[in-house]
Amino acid sequence: MLPPPATEQAPSRPQTPGTAPVPVRSALFGGCWSCRILSGTGLLLAALWIYQWPRRSMKLGIPPTMGTIAQITFAISE
Repeated sequence: MLPPPATEQAPSRPQTPGTAPVPVRSALFGGCWSCRILSGTGLLLAALWIYQWPRRSMKLGIPPTMGTIAQITFAISE
């Protein structure tokens, strides 16, 4: 049996006195509050849009169907 091939690692940069280490990048959208607020607002508006149509038909006196109840449940759970 042959041993597994050795993997080459990128050489690390030597730290010189007086230099700060390079900061590690965070995950995508990790600290972007405007992105979080924008996407959260979008989700809430989507839930409102889904909830609006079945609610309107129920106000007109149309009896709710299983699909209508499913839409309302989905919108509330979002």
